[in-house]
Amino acid sequence: MTEPTSKQPEANFDLLLFTHDTVYGGAAVAAGASGVIVDWENRGKEQRQCGHDTEINYATEDDLHRMRAAVRGTVICRINNQPATRVLELLRAADLGANEIWLPMVRRVAEVEECLNVLPRDCRLCILAETPEALALAAEFDQLPLSRVYVGLNDLWISSGRAGLFTALIDGTVEKFRGEYSGVLGFAGVTRPSLGSPIPSRLLLAEMCRLKCGFGVARRAFRRDTPLAELPTAIDEIHAHMRELAGRTPAMIEEDRRDLETSVQRHSIGIARQAGNNLDR
Repeated sequence: MTEPTSKQPEANFDLLLFTHDTVYGGAAVAAGASGVIVDWENRGKEQRQCGHDTEINYATEDDLHRMRAAVRGTVICRINNQPATRVLELLRAADLGANEIWLPMVRRVAEVEECLNVLPRDCRLCILAETPEALALAAEFDQLPLSRVYVGLNDLWISSGRAGLFTALIDGTVEKFRGEYSGVLGFAGVTRPSLGSPIPSRLLLAEMCRLKCGFGVARRAFRRDTPLAELPTAIDEIHAHMRELAGRTPAMIEEDRRDLETSVQRHSIGIARQAGNNLDR
C-alpha cells in the first residue's frame, strides 16, 4: 500500500454534522464540531437512489437562514448540481450566510470551474466525488482552489455497480484518488468509535487516519447514537480516537486495514445473499 500525502497535518480532523435542527446543530458546534451542513440536494435523488437505504433531505432557504442565526461557526450548504440552477443556488446559499458550498454528483471539471468563477470571496467550495467520472479527475481537482473533497460512497456504489457500499475502500478506488489528490479529503459517515453498523466506526476512522483525511461527516447514525446531552462526550470520543490512531505502529495500521477488508467483504457477501433471496421469492 502506498503512503498517501496531504496538505493538512494528521491531527487536524474536522467533524461536520448534517442536521436541520438548530438546537442540535448549535450544541454540536459548541461541543467541538467544526460545522453544520444544511442539505438542499434532492432533485432527482429519489429516482437515483430508489431501493437503497439512503437519507434524502428537503431543507429550505429558511432552514439555512435559521441555522446561520443559531450556529457560531461554519455553516455549509449542499446544493443541487443542475446545469440551469447550480450557480443560482450557490449564490443564494452564500447570500443566506453559508461559509461553504458543497457541489454533489460532479462529473466534469467544467461544472466545478463554473461555480468557482462566481464564488463570493468569503465563501469556499467543496465537491463530492461520487461518480466514476469524478474519481478519474483527482489530479485535475488537485489543481483547483477547493476547500475539500468528499467521496460519497452511497452514490458511487449506485453509479458504479460495485459489489457493496464500502467496496471502494478496499479495492483501491479511494486510495488511488488520495494518491492523486493532496488536499483535504473525507469519505463515509462517522459515529462514536464504539458503535457503527454494518462497518464499525472505529475501522472507518482508522482508514481515514491512514489516508490522512482532514474531516469526517456525522449523519443519521451519529444523530441516532448521540442524544443532545451526550454531544460533548461523543465529539470528544471521536477526536480522542483519531489522536490515538495517529500514534499507531505500522503493524497496528496493517491489522486495522485487514479488519476493515474482512468487515467489508462480509457485508458485501450479505448483500449478495439478500439479493439472491429476493430473486428466489
